[in-house]
Amino acid sequence: MSIIEENAALAAQLAKYSRLCYERRLVGAAGGNLSARVPGQDVFLVTASGVALRDVEPANLVAVGLDGKKVDGPEGLRPSKETSFHLSIYRVRPGANAVVHVHPPYSVVYASARMPIPLATVSAVLKLKQGLVACEADPGSEDLCLNVTQAVETAAQNVNVLLMERHGVVSWDKDLCAAFDDVELVEDTAKIAYLQAMLQGGPGRESNLAAMRVLDLTKPVSDKTPFYPTDPPYSMTRAAEFARDGVNVSRIQTGAHIGSHVDAPLHFVGGATDVASMPVESFFGPAVAIACPKASGQNIEVADLLGTDIRAGDIVLVHTGWEQRGNGPEFFQDGWPGFSVEAAKWLVARKIKAIGGDLPSVDNPAGVKAGAVVHKTFAAAGLPIFEALVNVKKLVGRRFMFFGLPLRLVGCEASPIRAVALFE
Repeated sequence: MSIIEENAALAAQLAKYSRLCYERRLVGAAGGNLSARVPGQDVFLVTASGVALRDVEPANLVAVGLDGKKVDGPEGLRPSKETSFHLSIYRVRPGANAVVHVHPPYSVVYASARMPIPLATVSAVLKLKQGLVACEADPGSEDLCLNVTQAVETAAQNVNVLLMERHGVVSWDKDLCAAFDDVELVEDTAKIAYLQAMLQGGPGRESNLAAMRVLDLTKPVSDKTPFYPTDPPYSMTRAAEFARDGVNVSRIQTGAHIGSHVDAPLHFVGGATDVASMPVESFFGPAVAIACPKASGQNIEVADLLGTDIRAGDIVLVHTGWEQRGNGPEFFQDGWPGFSVEAAKWLVARKIKAIGGDLPSVDNPAGVKAGAVVHKTFAAAGLPIFEALVNVKKLVGRRFMFFGLPLRLVGCEASPIRAVALFE
């Protein structure tokens, strides 16, 4: 007798809840996939690739091992192409016996905006335990499996639901009934929250901009502003003076990296994009500030970033505490902290939009001497690098809009900026 025949009751349940997902409009066409653990074994029944959930029967299920290899099922049928992240969930959460992945429309609206679903009902407050939004990746890809796995690993142990950016919802629970109930609760909550938001945002509602605050993140620039030891200093003189000429006109001489500034890829990569050629959209957008307290010469590591609310498309700002050194020469002394190469690669893999913080440089002095690999890693991904910001500490734990617009300096590798955060 085959594995699926030996577990006929479980196969019937998997078929039942697959069809229910379709009937309840949690999925359309041939999307979505479900799986269930064979009791007491690392063997799993999975819906087959190309079989719509409305058509699932015990006869068209597939069984796989924890390694993803098919161990039972009709000839010619393959397990769902997204089986890999199901199996990763089972590895990370050994108490899980069922996984349901569907594409319910209201939940996808929130997933696409990378917003957790507001807990709009009493039931949601009591029962809905959602984790961070898993970053977007191609369906069935290794990147998608990695993103889901990392989101599950960093979630609290009571979390059993994740939104997947522009993709859907995945839940895991003790059995198929519980996992199905989880996704139904998610979609019901998302629909109510969306309708509430539509009601509150109707005609006559005052603009939210009136309630927004602006925080300046920019160092003041003067002849006292610290500068990198090998860079030209800042100076300002009067080409015309009011007392003599009836008008003030200033002459400014400075390095492009003075004070709060942005580096373009051209800074450390010959022939790369200059600051004038980068799209203006590169320099503003949704942002998050992360607390990464570091001492002289220490690096921000991947471990410092795990579990934080970093989303694809975010501008990520770090607060290390180095800005406390103020606006004097000590800002560039004693081996400031930077990023490790591994942390830089991890951030690029998260598909962030830009990086920055209160650091003099994203490479610490040892990193600069070693070839500025962190700069080059971000540059290769086309990311702007915002350095020497202030007041980042006041933003830790918030989501906000960041603006760090440079001058359009043709052929230049960097530019001073006026950096601001806009938040409720």
